[in-house]
Amino acid sequence: MAHRNGRNRPRIPSNVVYRTIQAAGGPTAVRGALGISEPTLKRWRRLGTVSDARGVLLLAALVHPEPAAQLALARRLAGLPRS
Repeated sequence: MAHRNGRNRPRIPSNVVYRTIQAAGGPTAVRGALGISEPTLKRWRRLGTVSDARGVLLLAALVHPEPAAQLALARRLAGLPRS
């Protein structure tokens, strides 16, 4: 969709799931690493949260090697507060 000033905007706004997928190497790399389908990945992206606990942990592990950062990202991906 276009703004009134003519600029394009994405259909789905950028969220933590989208940024994490991009940081992990893109949708194809994430689907291969997690063993999930494209519709599942698109659903997560659209909702802005990951509904599968296993997916949350594996996706966080793809991006961050250290456990503290993995846990913080996993909480954000699951839609939980940062604390």
